[in-house]
Amino acid sequence: MRPAEQPVTAPVILADLQDALTRAGRLLVRLEATRDRDRDALAVRTKTVAAAKGRLAQRDAIDTYLRELQQDANRRSVATFETLLTALVQEVLPGEKPVRLDLTTERGLPALDIGVERPDGGREDVLEDNGGAMTNVVGMALRLIAVVKAGVGRFLALDEADCWIAPDRVPAFYRVLDDGAARLGVQCLAISHHDIAGFDAGLTVSRIAGRPETGVAIDGPAASCAAAWTPEMPGFRFIRLIDVQGFAEATLPLAPGVNALVGPNNHGKSTVIRALRAVFYGEVRDSLVRAGAGAARVEIGVAGGRVLRYVRQPKRTPVNLWSLHEADGTLVQENGTTFETGGRDVPAWVERLCGITRVEDLDVHVAHQKFPVFLLGEKPARRSAVLSIGREAGLIRDMQALQRDRVTDDQRTVREGEREITRLREALAALDGLDESGRALHALGDETATLAEAAARLSAREALADRLARADRLATGAAARARVLADLPGPETGAELGRALAEARHREGVGRRVLAAATDLARAADRAAALADLPVAPAPRDTGQATAHAARLRRLARDLADAERRAAALHDLPTTLPQPVLRPDAVATARRLAEIGRHLAEARAREAASRDGLAAAEAEMAAVLAATGGRCPACGTPAAPATLLAGHRHARSGEAA
Repeated sequence: MRPAEQPVTAPVILADLQDALTRAGRLLVRLEATRDRDRDALAVRTKTVAAAKGRLAQRDAIDTYLRELQQDANRRSVATFETLLTALVQEVLPGEKPVRLDLTTERGLPALDIGVERPDGGREDVLEDNGGAMTNVVGMALRLIAVVKAGVGRFLALDEADCWIAPDRVPAFYRVLDDGAARLGVQCLAISHHDIAGFDAGLTVSRIAGRPETGVAIDGPAASCAAAWTPEMPGFRFIRLIDVQGFAEATLPLAPGVNALVGPNNHGKSTVIRALRAVFYGEVRDSLVRAGAGAARVEIGVAGGRVLRYVRQPKRTPVNLWSLHEADGTLVQENGTTFETGGRDVPAWVERLCGITRVEDLDVHVAHQKFPVFLLGEKPARRSAVLSIGREAGLIRDMQALQRDRVTDDQRTVREGEREITRLREALAALDGLDESGRALHALGDETATLAEAAARLSAREALADRLARADRLATGAAARARVLADLPGPETGAELGRALAEARHREGVGRRVLAAATDLARAADRAAALADLPVAPAPRDTGQATAHAARLRRLARDLADAERRAAALHDLPTTLPQPVLRPDAVATARRLAEIGRHLAEARAREAASRDGLAAAEAEMAAVLAATGGRCPACGTPAAPATLLAGHRHARSGEAA
């Protein structure tokens, strides 16, 4: 913005116009960028909405397909489970009825009923209508299946899972468990009070020794267990208990496959299960700490020679501490993280390391002695969810959930996308004339460039006019000075003045000499007066001497007469020196006058050249005005060459019209 007091001239108008064009250009660029962005957004949004509408159009078909796929997967899973459970039950309990699974739907979710088929075709509930042996076998099998289906750590701890099985059928129970664990790759720890003679030789058996009052120990094949492992194999190498209830310090060696810990009741077998639940579930009380000890410690050997350590410290902060140690006892550090965490909740790194966690809020991996029945007492929908985790049915269920979320997202996409498409189209409609505006702006830019060139030429002409006006003013001043100098005496008068000055100086010298003569005369008169008073001398006897005195007197008399005449002649002369009429620098003035005469001649010559240049400029301005129709190229008002050069007043915006 130019100040209000700035005069409106062609350069000012041109600068305002160029500034306006620059701002308009920037605005045009922003609008073009907005238009291009809106076009791209419209294309993307249109494509997204079309894809969402296409998926919504196939919604029913997809839902039907997933439902049929789930039913088929469930049917196949049900058939597999029926065959497996029936084989396990009949292996342990020969002659028992086959297991049958009924898959139904509750509130849109699959529900699984577990029973046995009677000879007459009727169904019986395993938990309610059958004995404990059947419950033990089916519960053990379901827990094995759940561990594998969960896709997490393949470790299973069973506490008195054979409690309701007849002693003569216990070997078969463990034979089935060993075969299933070997086939599924599951490491098992079975706690049992049955006689060790009932176990097959394929199991790794340890036994409880001692009593809780004096300290319980564990007797097991530590050397053979250690030899069965390679450093990279997954699984637990040992469980060490230090100041844990009845154990002062004891180590239970573990091998791959099924491990059994046997011993009399109330001797601390279930303490091992309590220790595992404390480590992996955070389920612990201060009673876990041995009487008189300050803390209980559980150590579990894992792959790579490392040891997972858990410490319970009553009345300390933190009360629970989990840590992972190298074989030399140092803490494990990886990627800047030290594996040591305190608190009440199990750290996430423990779950990632061992893969033991609750599944559907059920304790799948570590069974509790007080709850030997697994999954049979749960609701049918929960049974189906647990047994379908991590595999085909679980993936299908995830796909169904994803489809429901996708349908919701697609509906929102269509609803919001159509509003956005309408807005974008309206915005683009408002910018339809943007290309034409751009072309007009470019044309104005070209015209502005032409005006800039004309303004540059006009500025040059105005500068020339200013120089001519200044030359004209100089010529006028020179002419005035010439008229003044014309009345001054010329060079001849100067010479006469010089001669007059010389004569004056001569007269001054004569006057000075006359004054000196008058002074001499006065002195002579004084001497004559002195001589007149002298006495008359006696006549000399020498005649020649008298004659000389007489001659001298006559000369003095003549000199006196001449002095008196000269004194009378000089009596009227002034007593002071006469002053010269001209100034002492008259000669310098004469030379200056001659120099001024030469400058005057040169000024008259420049005046003539300036008038010729002014005439040429007026002719060129006349040609410019002829090209513009007699109007000022800057403001458009009528103008003449002379007035345009002599200070034409440009019209402001709107006055030209």
